[in-house]
Amino acid sequence: MHGFWRACVGLSWLGGCASPAALDPDLVRPAAGAAFLEELPGPLLGPFESPSDALLAACGKILSKPHASSGRADHPGFDARWRVSSEYCAWLYYTPDHHYVVSRLTDQSRVDPVQRSKSCLLPSRVVDARYPPEALRYIYALHNHPYGSALSPNDLRFIVAEGRVHGFESETKTGRVRLSIVAFFSNEVVPSSCDGFHQFIPLTGQLLKWTRASSGWRCEQTGRVTWHDVEALDFTIEKLHGPCLRGTGP
Repeated sequence: MHGFWRACVGLSWLGGCASPAALDPDLVRPAAGAAFLEELPGPLLGPFESPSDALLAACGKILSKPHASSGRADHPGFDARWRVSSEYCAWLYYTPDHHYVVSRLTDQSRVDPVQRSKSCLLPSRVVDARYPPEALRYIYALHNHPYGSALSPNDLRFIVAEGRVHGFESETKTGRVRLSIVAFFSNEVVPSSCDGFHQFIPLTGQLLKWTRASSGWRCEQTGRVTWHDVEALDFTIEKLHGPCLRGTGP
């Protein structure tokens, strides 16, 4: 173990580092010393008839992974759980046969030496051997936030950059679906549950927070993003509190 980690640290500047333990079949990671992954294989989950069904299935899957939730920040032992927590990420995409599918997951990340943040590095592309790459439509960039924090500025910049590559809107069998980034969270540690998620929709600038309630899903708009220079990814966030003015479910 010590020899592996010394080698891993020495090569970490090249990219990701694979665990010596048996890899979860849901996950893909770079080989030891290799560069970060640039694509994810699919599918892992699906097919689904609606983006909502695919989204909620992905929420449960991602939050079931080890250390995906560190619980609420005001719970005892939070600091220790945060230090060992992990982010997992994946793409939810739309296929030529009109289904929604979730790619396999990765937990590749850059090391933060002072443990101020967790950041899963989501590859820009999905490879699904059943279809040509250009036939896939990218719907949601998915990941978890271990303690339910809001989307970060880097999250917002990432999805705008991806929108330039994949488009900000996709035509589906139920109409146009807008590209967005989603961060799932759980209020519990073990067993973790899909208690909600944050969402940013670049095309509208909306920042939304969805939470599970006894009567279903509750949505509130928590902010609006105004872009000053899209090329430079320069923006400001106006904090808001109000209804989403969307449907009754995600």
